[in-house]
Parts: sequence; structure tokens; C-alpha cells
Amino acid sequence: MLGTRPAAWLIRCSYLFAGAVLLAACSQKSATPPAPAVKKVVASAGPSTTPPPATPAPIRAKPDFGGVSTEHIEVSANGPTLNAAVNNALQLAIEQVNGKVLSGGSVSAEINGALAADGHQVDVNSSTFAQWLASQTSGAVTNFRILSQAQVSKPVSADEESLKASKGESWDKGKFDASESADLSASGSYRADAAAEADNVGQASASAGADEKLNASREAKASGEWDHHDGAQSIDYQKKHTVYAHEWQVKIAADVAKYHEAEGAKLTRVVVAAPRSAQQTFQVGDSAIPAASVSDRIRQYLVDALTQTHRFTVLDREANSDIDHELDLIRSGNASPADTARLGHQLATDLIVIPTVERFEYLRHERHLRLSDRTLVSYTGGGDISFRVVNAVTGQVVMSQSFNYDLPATAPTTLGASADGSALASMMMNALDADIVHAILQNTFPPSVIEVTGSNVVINQGGDSLVVGAAYQAVSLGKELIDPQSGQRLGPTETPCCTIQIDRVTPTMSYGHILGSGVSLPHPFVPGSMELRDRVNPSASSKPKLEVAERRSQPKVVKKKAQAKPDTDSNW
Repeated sequence: MLGTRPAAWLIRCSYLFAGAVLLAACSQKSATPPAPAVKKVVASAGPSTTPPPATPAPIRAKPDFGGVSTEHIEVSANGPTLNAAVNNALQLAIEQVNGKVLSGGSVSAEINGALAADGHQVDVNSSTFAQWLASQTSGAVTNFRILSQAQVSKPVSADEESLKASKGESWDKGKFDASESADLSASGSYRADAAAEADNVGQASASAGADEKLNASREAKASGEWDHHDGAQSIDYQKKHTVYAHEWQVKIAADVAKYHEAEGAKLTRVVVAAPRSAQQTFQVGDSAIPAASVSDRIRQYLVDALTQTHRFTVLDREANSDIDHELDLIRSGNASPADTARLGHQLATDLIVIPTVERFEYLRHERHLRLSDRTLVSYTGGGDISFRVVNAVTGQVVMSQSFNYDLPATAPTTLGASADGSALASMMMNALDADIVHAILQNTFPPSVIEVTGSNVVINQGGDSLVVGAAYQAVSLGKELIDPQSGQRLGPTETPCCTIQIDRVTPTMSYGHILGSGVSLPHPFVPGSMELRDRVNPSASSKPKLEVAERRSQPKVVKKKAQAKPDTDSNW
């Protein structure tokens, strides 16, 4: 039984295989031709190598108000000791980045590479040292490390002596011939006595004398030649003595906190002074307005208008106490250590605008009529204001001009009239301030056309610089001229070209159109080659808009209602 099971299993497998072959053959004969294969692209499960789409740059840039960033710097410095060299390097690093010196103490370094903070050795790579160094440098230095240190010799003084002389060749030649003769004669006498004593022998004595005469003569001759030669001689002596001092030289790397100014801080800086006035109050209509109130409003309007031109950096001196409070907060250590880089960056002004109110009034005039026992009332007045633009450094008067604004006078009437002093004061202040701003801009940064599309134009100033509905004379700029006498630049030539009416004003730009047809403009148009000047009367098509604006600017003279009385006064 066991031997027959494998054979039966093999027979069954052979039958199954034969049946499968027959079924396959039948399916091949009856099946239609297969359709062409279509390639399929299967996405890989791995990470895609296609870079993500770049984020488009924003159309409107982020406002720049300045801020604090860090700048990596490497500097080298010397010092008599390693401590002094490291301290000098830190000071130099801060000066190169921020232009100011360390406000804290000096840094004490040891030769082994560790620094001493409050008498304790601190590793330069530790967080404790980073905190200590930040406090020592008022947070201006972070990530400090010493790149190299070496003791070098440096000459401190030198003495030098030198002597240089020369002598050429010399000869000495000559000869001599000399003779000499002399006669000698002598005569005289002499005597000699001699005595001798001898003890215990006896005594003896002798004497002798003689006279003698001598005659002699002498003669000598000498002759010869000499020839003496000395060669050239020179002396060159030099001596130098140098005194050396040993000092340390280090190279450090650090990240220094740096405050960067806003882009607007690079514009011409202006301070508007409080307007001056010789009066304490101004009588405007039926109201007495304090001069201080008028001055404050005029100054604030000038500040607003100059700021909105985006041509000046207007500095506010009235907020100095608030600014000092914020700076004291940084100095106290309660702010971030890096914020200490904000200290010492207050701006100094370039120009000072000094307004002076000469006249500011709208006076009530009364005249009593005896026959009718009535009072005639009328109002007249206006404002006179002058201003100077002074260079804050040199005191030079850069610009000086005066303006006059007359309010419409009211006709005398006995029907009773009153004037709104506050409204009239605002009208005069706005008109006079607008004249001042316009004059300053025309002498510094006139409104300029930066784009022309057909008859539509875009102007580079907005805010209160231009008025919607107003028309301005436009000029084309030409060649710049120079005064041959003073050498000063007089500016480019100007050619009136067209009239531009303002349609829309934004904080930074204005949009308008060219009035009339047949205006010839250069092609291609160069931005800035056309500027706006004073206001002019627009064409007839835009007169209604201007008339409405003019009516709105008329002074508000409120007449008291008089019932059952005629509109005219027969007594006037």
C-alpha cells in the first residue's frame, strides 16, 4: 500500500499537467490578438528631487524701522599684557561695528587661555563666561574666542649716529740750500787757592794764578730736496641703538551686536521749532485764541505735512522725556542684552524750520449810527507768517520766506453778524502751513512725474503735498546750469509743457492726468524729467470741481436771523 501511493500521486499530477496544456492551447487559438501594451509610469515611493516652488517676493516691502543684528568680526590688537591685548581687541571690535567704545570694565585674560571674572577662572567656552562677557560689554559681544596669541618684541625708541668724511690725494715737494758762519773770541784770568788740613800732621797752604786769551771761528752748509705724497682717505661711521619692549599680540573672533538705522533715517533730518509770536492771544472773530494754541497747531501741521512728503526725516524733540525713559530701561539691564546696541544712536538734525507768526487776526469792527440807533458790524483780517530754514551745524540761513493770507471781509450790516473764530483760525493755519510746505518742497524736492501712460501720470509725492482736484503747472527739465560768478549750481532749465490735474492722492504717491490735447512729451519718458510747480486754474471741464472746493474754503460768517426786517439797511 505504501509503495502504490507515490505512483498514484505522480499519475494524478501528469493528468493535471496535460489538462493545463490542452486548456492553454485552446485559449491561444480562440483568443483575439492582444492590444499593444501601454507604458505606465509608477510614482516612486521615495522622496521627490523636484525643488519646491519658490515663494514669490512680496509686492509691498516690509516697513523698515531699524533693528539690532549681529555681525561677525575678527580683529587683532596689541597690549603690554595679555589682559590688555584682549581688552583692546574687544574695544576695537565694537568700535569697528558700532563706532563706540566699551561701556563696561576691561576683560582680564590669563596666559593659559582662561579668563578671570571677578577673581575666578572661567573657561572661554563656558556659558558663564559668555554671560560675564555680555555684562562687561553691555551685551555688545557674544561668541567670543581667541584665535591666536603671541608675545612679540616691538621697538619703542631708537638712537642713531653717523659720521661721513673724505680727503683726496696730496703732494708736498721742495728743496733747500743753506749756509752758516760764526766768529768766537774770549779773554779772562783765573786764580785758584788750595788748602788742606790734616789732624795731628801739620798745616799746608798753596796758591797759583794765571791769565789766558782764546780766539775761534765756525762755518756750516746744507742742501737737499723732499717729496711727500699722501693718498686719498675717507671715513664712514654709523651707529644705531634700538630699545625693544615686549608686548602681547592677540587675534580674536566675536559676534558684535549692531544697530542698523531705518532707511528713512538717511533722508535730510528736519526739526520744526515752535512758532514764535510777540502776542499772548489772537483775536479771531468773536474768540480770543491763545497764541500757544495757534503755535502748537501750526507746528503739528508742519510736522504732519513734512512727514507725509517722505522726503525728510522729521525729528520730534517734544518726546525726549519718553525716549529717555525707554533708554533708561535698556541701561538698567531689564531689557535684552543685545538691545544695548540701540544706545547712542539718537539722530542729530540737519535743518531747523523756525516759523514766526507776525499777524493772526479777524477783527470785529463796529460803528454806531445815531439816527437809527443801530450798530454796523463788519469783519476784516488775515494772517502773516514767515519762516526760516537754518542749517543746524553752521547756523546758515538756507531759506527764508514770508506769506500773507487775507480772509474775505464781510460787508457792514446792522442785521447782526458773528464769526466763528475757531473755524477761521483753522482755515488760516491750514492755508499758511500749506504755503510753507509748498515753498520748502519747491526749493528742495519738487513733486516729480515718475510714470506717464498716455495722458495719465504718476507723481512721487502724496499726502498733503498735492490737493485732489487741483491743477498744477508742469515743466520739463533741461540742461543744468552753473553760475559763472559764484560757481553754484543754479539747477536745470525749465520749459512749461502742460497742466496736470490731480485725481487721486495716496500717502506716498499721487495720480493725475494731463489737461488738453496735443501735448508733446519726450519718448521714451525719463522718470523725474518733469516736475510740478504752482497751482493754476484748470480747464473749463474741471472748473466746477474747483469752484466747489473754493466755496468750501470760504470763511464761515454766521449771520443772526432777523425776523420781519429787510435784507438791506437804508441807513447805510
